This record gives sequence, C-alpha cells and structure tokens, in this order.
Amino acid sequence: MQMKVQYHGKRPLATGQVWKTRAADIEIVALGKRLIHYRITKQLGRKAVSAQISGIEAMENYLHANAAQLVEGDSTN
Repeated sequence: MQMKVQYHGKRPLATGQVWKTRAADIEIVALGKRLIHYRITKQLGRKAVSAQISGIEAMENYLHANAAQLVEGDSTN
C-alpha cells in the first residue's frame, strides 16, 4: 500500500518519486504518517548518496521553496 500526502495542490508525494532541484536529486524511499525517508544524490556527476529522514511538511516546504521538478521515470540510483 502506497501512502500519499498532498503537495501544495500539485502532485502528491509518493514512494519512488525523484525530485530534481538545482543542488541535488531527491528520491523518496518511504512515507510514514509524519516522517519521510529520502535519499539525496548530488548532481555534478557524483555518486555519493546521503540517506535522510525528516518531517513530511518540511520536505514539502523544501521542494516548494526550491522549485523542485518531478522527474518522470525510474530513479538513477
């Protein structure tokens, strides 16, 4: 079962999505009721991946503030 949360009237956050910002790509690994587990892959050709957990609302605010774009297709990781 996939949990979804509304993202400022746009596409809801869902497991497996990849969001692209200027600084990094963010892949959503899992969603809970209040927390989101995600991976950050720095762009510029680096392979380093940082796993993080934060509040869903904080992630929504970050994506909105950084004009993140949802990447169509599978994750690159």
